[in-house]
Amino acid sequence: MTSRQGALSLTFPVMMGYLPLGAVFGVLWVDAELTWYWAPLMSIIVYAGALQYLAVGMLAAGIGWIDLAVASLLVNFRHLFYGLSLYHLLPNGVLGRPYFIFGITDETYSLLSASGHVKDSKTALKIVAFNQCYWVLGTLIGMVLARGLPSGLQGLDFALTALFTVLAVEQIRAKEDWGAVALGLAAAAAAGIWVSEYFLLAASILLVLVLLTWPQPQEAKA
Repeated sequence: MTSRQGALSLTFPVMMGYLPLGAVFGVLWVDAELTWYWAPLMSIIVYAGALQYLAVGMLAAGIGWIDLAVASLLVNFRHLFYGLSLYHLLPNGVLGRPYFIFGITDETYSLLSASGHVKDSKTALKIVAFNQCYWVLGTLIGMVLARGLPSGLQGLDFALTALFTVLAVEQIRAKEDWGAVALGLAAAAAAGIWVSEYFLLAASILLVLVLLTWPQPQEAKA
């Protein structure tokens, strides 16, 4: 199996999620009657999954770009910590390195960190590119399909939540690290009780702080 074939086959599960999820984004964008060409451009130059879903409602409501930028920071703040565990896969090159950093999504991170099959930066970069192509293609498909669907469809934006749930379950089954699950639930509960308006950001920060201060096991001396 060549490196390209290996990267492509590894991304099939993400493709099965990104094509319909990107299509839902395209449908929501058209349904909101926003300028059509911004949808594929956003999937190319922003490529932020949950944020793009959020942006549809915010832009349709007339919220300004500054407010959207602040919301982007809050929603995607967790990505600052992704790179710490993927540093060994960071490619070299003027274009490859910044694109790899830009293209890490939740699903791509889950694939790179949990699969155990990605050992080199070249394969990792291909996986990032394949996954974004799926999202952009899904967006275009959704925009075409939206022309034949009734307006005002409800519940489409729940598709992204469903994918996150599946990824979480797969991570738990693969790792079986129940301590990490307990920490995640505790951080989510604390954030939901005390700072629910910034739930995702607060839960992420709490979890990272706990992990940074958690005592490391001492290696046994020979």
